[in-house]
Amino acid sequence: MDANTIVKNKELLSVPSDSVTVEEGEEIARILMGILLESNTGIGLAANQIGINKRVCIIHADKPIILINPLIVFKKGSVLFREGCLSFPDDEVTTQRYSHIEVKAANHEEILTFSRDKNLLECVCVQHEIDHLNGITMHERESMR
Repeated sequence: MDANTIVKNKELLSVPSDSVTVEEGEEIARILMGILLESNTGIGLAANQIGINKRVCIIHADKPIILINPLIVFKKGSVLFREGCLSFPDDEVTTQRYSHIEVKAANHEEILTFSRDKNLLECVCVQHEIDHLNGITMHERESMR
């Protein structure tokens, strides 16, 4: 698989992804990382964006982060952010995102914290990729403000 396999069909991206074992998730994450690095423009990628309907995503805004079966367990604050997406390469929308989230993932023992104070880009990217896994695209988060 390569960067050309990124799904650009909104209907395919609107289906929530299925849970996965950590082992299978790690294998999918390796594929995702290869494609993301090849794309040379993205900072995150969800498995359903390459046609694998499993709850795995990677974020590489600062350092590589793999999330298997991620779930946002706490959220607060809000921030407007201009987002793009590898599945919609010609689109940018302003979204309203949380400024602080906590994420539980099957491949991490501890709850992961992402916030505006630490790295806003990473915080928004995590929300964007988890949305993909839930069948939600950035267009559905577009802020009208």
